[in-house]
Amino acid sequence: MGISNKFMAILLVVAIALSQSVLLMPERDIMFTIINGLSDNELTIHCQSKDDDLGVHLIHMSKEWYWTFEANFGGTTLFWCNMSWANHHGRFDVYWVNRELLDKCDFKECFWKAEDDGLYLKNNKDNSWILIYNWDS
Repeated sequence: MGISNKFMAILLVVAIALSQSVLLMPERDIMFTIINGLSDNELTIHCQSKDDDLGVHLIHMSKEWYWTFEANFGGTTLFWCNMSWANHHGRFDVYWVNRELLDKCDFKECFWKAEDDGLYLKNNKDNSWILIYNWDS
């Protein structure tokens, strides 16, 4: 008794879906760096995921803070940070499994920089900074 064509089609779809999610997964730890590029203020950040709370950190002007982590196999890892300075604040997603984000981070190291007008992501491929989020006031 052979395997039905319907079962084979379902198996093929599942295999393709799994291979696509694995292609998006980094092969090693990812390093994240938050840079204080503000003109005249300290930056307070509190970053976390569903599983990890990295605590509250104060980043002085022109300084940075970093952490590393390994994304889960299912591709559901999400890190967000609450950031504030002076009268500005925001809650920003800084990591999620997304081809465009991972490509900019070269699948290994993501740089975020807080500037006076918002939060920028570095495109490691061409060394440019892209405004991703504006501050809430």
